[in-house]
This record gives sequence, structure tokens and C-alpha cells, in this order.
Amino acid sequence: MSTDAELQSHVLRRELHSPKSGLAITLAVLAIVALAWIGTESALAALGRPALLLSPAAMAAGLRGLPSVQPAVLVAAGVVLALIGLVLIVASVTPGRRGRHIIGDGHSAAVVDDEVIGSALVRAAATEAGVSPDRAVADVGRRSATVRVTPVSGVSIDRAAVDRVVAEAAEGFGLTPPIRTKVTIDKKGKVGG
Repeated sequence: MSTDAELQSHVLRRELHSPKSGLAITLAVLAIVALAWIGTESALAALGRPALLLSPAAMAAGLRGLPSVQPAVLVAAGVVLALIGLVLIVASVTPGRRGRHIIGDGHSAAVVDDEVIGSALVRAAATEAGVSPDRAVADVGRRSATVRVTPVSGVSIDRAAVDRVVAEAAEGFGLTPPIRTKVTIDKKGKVGG
């Protein structure tokens, strides 16, 4: 693999995956707040002032009293802490995903937002259905796209034709990863064009 191809691959991957900085910042802020609170309570106790919430002596007494707590409460607390830990581990290991796809390959690859893809699919569906584009909406995910069309009252829409046009449009983009399309036609139409 050449250096240019490696660089392009790296850039495309960075554009498709979001960083975990939001989660890391949230966890850091929570840790800082917790440590600041414990430090403040310790300083207040050393100065002989009343505690804000819980004095260090009360915290220690609470920890020493844990064996006397009902086992069901300890098990429930342990399960909650284990679930939080599991969620954090999964979040740290799995890649974040941005709502984007790659169009093209080789030297002409581009990263496109899913909203742009959805807009193009809506335009294709609306044109084939004979309705204005504001009567269709698209939801584009990583591997699929759903286009919902609202017909004009009293006018039927050939669902198979719209489905075919939307599928052809999605295939024509050359998306990576490719998407499956689904078209739904609302049962109730609206008055107007």
C-alpha cells in the first residue's frame, strides 16, 4: 500500500468514526467533582466546620456499616455498578459512528453526511411518485435507509416503481458500506400537490 493510499484510508476512517472525547470529558468532570467534594468535606472537618453533605467520619462509618446492610441491597447496588462498568467497557472498546458514508473509491472517494444521502433519496422518490419533495422523508442508517412518502389524496402511487427508483439511486451512489432501501407509502394522503 502506498503512503498516499494509507493516508487516504486513515482520513476516511477518521471522518466516519467519532472520537470518545465526550464520554472521557464527562467521566473526568464527574471524577473531579467527586474528588473536590471529598476534599472540601475533609478541609471543613479539619477546620472544625459542619459538613456540606457528609463528614469524612460519617463516610467512614458508612463504609464500616456495609456488612450490616441487607444482602439484597448490596446485591442490587453491585448489579448497578457492574452494569455501569459494562457500559463503560463496551463504550471504550467499540468505535463511535458518525452519520456518514463513503462515496466512490480510489483517489475520488468522498465522505458524505447521511442527511445528504437521505435528501437525494427523497428527491428520487418524490419525482417518481409525482409529489413534492416535502411529502417524503428519509431515515438513513449505517446499513439501511427508509423513505416514507405521503401521497396526494385520491391519487395512488406505484410503490414498486418508487421502491425500484430509490434502490437504483442508492446503488448509483456507490456507498461504503452499502445500504438497503425500503419505501413506505402512507395509507392516508393529504390534500394538495
